[in-house]
Amino acid sequence: MSLSKSPEVLFLGEGPRANYVEGALSSAFRVARVYGNQPLSGADAEPRLREFGLLVLSDYRSDNLTSAHQETLATAVERDGQGLLMIGGWSSFGGPRGSYYGSRVAELLPVDIAAIDDRVNTPLGTVLVPRPESHPAIQSVHGQEHCVVVGYNGVRAKSGATVLVDGYALRLDGRTTPTLERSDTPVLTVWERGAGRVAALAPDMMPHWAGGILDWGEQRMALSTGNEVGHLYVAFLVDLCRWLMRLT
Repeated sequence: MSLSKSPEVLFLGEGPRANYVEGALSSAFRVARVYGNQPLSGADAEPRLREFGLLVLSDYRSDNLTSAHQETLATAVERDGQGLLMIGGWSSFGGPRGSYYGSRVAELLPVDIAAIDDRVNTPLGTVLVPRPESHPAIQSVHGQEHCVVVGYNGVRAKSGATVLVDGYALRLDGRTTPTLERSDTPVLTVWERGAGRVAALAPDMMPHWAGGILDWGEQRMALSTGNEVGHLYVAFLVDLCRWLMRLT
């Protein structure tokens, strides 16, 4: 797909009906969209990658990005201060449909990616628990009621990275007594890479892994994409992206 304009956020991934994240971000930013089955193409693709304030990769196969694209992206982040966010899914991190293991993009991320399929399913739910320290990337959800997701990519925080949100898997024993078990995978990890800020959000923010996070918050919000979600779902994503673009 050839890019023809320069909004603030370039969103790469998902499909035409999987547009919850796009809708949430469109409430605060101008968003350009390239679907997950569309490799970047066109003579202007590489230079255009540097013109966005933020690049979001969500279920976007690594082989959709050539080595030249990935080097351009690395330069945009490390030298020019572009933000980068990877969101979990089957084609994110070490997912089986397009693993980023060993890639140039993987070097930019604040998490280590496994060489094998890293999907983790938690059918009873994994509770998202922000760390006690306040941070502008999660300011709207800090101190709010927790929510759950039902799957994520099993990444690990790199040395020097900052974990903002942990995950606690819900367990039930034979007597149906619920317990919470802290996961080795951080839900949200951030760091600064050169001049840029980078975040790794391990769960998918769309069904089915998204689970209850789509309804996070008591207020309902109608998105421009035709979906309806909880207001904290939108606030969580918008706060994170604003921080990545150095708007906070």
